[in-house]
Amino acid sequence: MWIVGTLIVFAVGVAAIVAIGWTPRTMPGPPLWDISSLGGTYTGIVGTIAGFSVASAIFIAGLDVARTSPLFATVMGMLLVAFLILVFSALIYASTPNALDIADQAVAQPLSHVLANMCGCLGLALSWLALVPLLQMLELSSLAVVFTWLLLFVIVAAGGWVAVFAYHLTTASARACLAIPVLGFGLVGFYRLIAARLWPALWPATDAALQFAFIAMGVAGMIFAFHMGLLAAHGSEAGRRLPRGAHRVALAYSEAYVLAVGLIWLAVVMP
Repeated sequence: MWIVGTLIVFAVGVAAIVAIGWTPRTMPGPPLWDISSLGGTYTGIVGTIAGFSVASAIFIAGLDVARTSPLFATVMGMLLVAFLILVFSALIYASTPNALDIADQAVAQPLSHVLANMCGCLGLALSWLALVPLLQMLELSSLAVVFTWLLLFVIVAAGGWVAVFAYHLTTASARACLAIPVLGFGLVGFYRLIAARLWPALWPATDAALQFAFIAMGVAGMIFAFHMGLLAAHGSEAGRRLPRGAHRVALAYSEAYVLAVGLIWLAVVMP
C-alpha cells in the first residue's frame, strides 16, 4: 500500500510543478558556466564521492558492532544505493553533448547538465543521510540527533540548489523554480505527518529509510533513462521538438528529486 501512496505523491508533485511552470520564460538568462569544461571536472568529483561511499560500506561491514545491529542493512543499503546513483551521475556528466557542430546543443547540453546535477545531488544526499542510522548503530544517539537537524538544512538547501540549476540552464519560470522545494517538502510533510498517521499502511512497516532509498534509485534510473533517450533522439523529429518541453522535463525531475530526499529524511527521523 505504501508504494501506491508514494507513487501518488510523486504523480501529484510532478503534475503540479509542471502545471505551474508550463509556460516558459521568453528567454533564458545569460550562461553562468562553461558546461563543456564542467563535465570533466564533475565526472572526477562524483567518481571520487562514489568510491568513498563504497569504501565506507566496506569499512562498516568489518565492524563487529555494526553486523549485529538491526540498522546494519539500512546503512549498507543506503551507501550502496548512493554509489549506484553517483555512477549514473558520472555517466551523464561524461556523455553530456559537447561537439561544436550539434545544432540542438543549446538545449541538449544544459538539460543533460541539469540531469547529471540532480543525480549527483541525490547520491550525495543519500550517502549523507546514511550518517544518522550509522551514528545510531554506533550508539551515538545525541550526535545522531544533531546530524538529523544539520541534514535537514542540507536537503532544504539542496532543493534550492537543483531549482537554481533548472532556472539558469532552462527557460523554466522563476515562480515554478521557487515552488520546487516548497511544493516538494510540503507534500512529503503532509504525507508523513497527516496521511500516514491516519492510514499507517501508507508508510513502510520496517526499514523505511532503506525502502525510500530504493525509490530514490528508481528516480535516478528514470533520469538516466531519459538522458539516454535524449542522446538517442538527436537528429530525429523527437529531438527537434525537445526545445518546447525541456524546461518541463527539468521541473519534473527536480520535483521528483526533492520528494525523494524529503521522504528519506522523514524516514530517518520518523521510521
